[in-house]
Amino acid sequence: MPVSVISPQDRGHPAVAGPLSETIIPELGISPAELERRARANTYEWLPRQFDEETGAFYGYYSASERRFDEPQTANLIAPWQLLAAYDRYRDQALLTMARRAAEWFHSHFVVTHPMETVAGGVCDTKHREELWVKYTAESVILNVGLYRRTGEPEYLRRALQSAGFLVQSSRHGFAARYDVQARAWEQGGWRSFGRAIEALLELHATTEDDGWRDHALRWGEFALSLQTADGCFYLIDDDYFNSDLAADELRALLFLGEETKHNDLTHAARRFADWLLFWQRDDGAWPLTVDRDGDIVVDIVGPGDVPNIAVALLHLYELSGEERYRQAALRAFRYALGIQVLPGNDQPYEDDPRVRWGFWSWDPRYDHTLSADQSTHHVRGMFFLIDVELDPRGHQPSVMDV
Repeated sequence: MPVSVISPQDRGHPAVAGPLSETIIPELGISPAELERRARANTYEWLPRQFDEETGAFYGYYSASERRFDEPQTANLIAPWQLLAAYDRYRDQALLTMARRAAEWFHSHFVVTHPMETVAGGVCDTKHREELWVKYTAESVILNVGLYRRTGEPEYLRRALQSAGFLVQSSRHGFAARYDVQARAWEQGGWRSFGRAIEALLELHATTEDDGWRDHALRWGEFALSLQTADGCFYLIDDDYFNSDLAADELRALLFLGEETKHNDLTHAARRFADWLLFWQRDDGAWPLTVDRDGDIVVDIVGPGDVPNIAVALLHLYELSGEERYRQAALRAFRYALGIQVLPGNDQPYEDDPRVRWGFWSWDPRYDHTLSADQSTHHVRGMFFLIDVELDPRGHQPSVMDV
């Protein structure tokens, strides 16, 4: 079964052909045609302005209040996903070229490549370069598999396989979250990103047809089951905090792995977590950034890019279960995400700045007025999933899988 992290086309959904309807979808307050126009405007007008042609990389973020760009960093790890998803839709080689340039810049600056390193393929953190993280490494696998599928170039598959080796080594060391290069030790504290690891390993399984990668993914899945608490949540930061940044990958990974292996424990865990997310979804469709094990909101702010990412995962669950409540929760989340986009003439701050217009704010409330390409990718890919999954003219066909 194909995995669809980057694009709905990865899972076999054809891009819904135009012209799209101009009739407003009541739950969203926007028509499918306008949805596509806004995704296209972000991709072709806003996103290129965040790209530094000289370095061949995306800036870290743009600060509208200071009118300055931050230097390129790990935003280049997932910003290319938007370009790959848009390439699937528009078949524009310029989008693929930009994605390849950003990926190349990232690989040369953040990936361990020396053959003498037992942790070759690991990806380091922006601020703490001595720390190699599972969450970044798994995203590097996903990016390189995505590039390999679209270009056929074996170097991308080689890079994906090398980074997947880091995930295997992590699982051998208690599924450690990171490796400290200076201490030469695997460490448990931090972000336990099992969802991204499972997605990455399943992407490799789908691409290579090597069942060994599915077996490694299943080991990560069994580890994930040990982390789920009685309330259905996964508190993956220091074993104490839920963070919305990880939520979509947790849910998606459990669904994909359960579907691939037919292990009902995994799909049951996914459902329990989805129900926890529905309980915590705010009236406006968003989720708080951080919640602790006692049910207290730690950071009363929203990471807007996380919201459409979670919505896509809920759409996957709706596809498999046919339960309307998951669809409605996804649509509420999408409606919130659409409200974060800066549109021409909508009186949002700095709307007259072309480096802001058609972009998406990084935080809500917008205390620092920044926008970044790695946040944009979740919003625009979410729009594509919404169009191609929700508006698929073939209609919804629930799976017989027991969820």
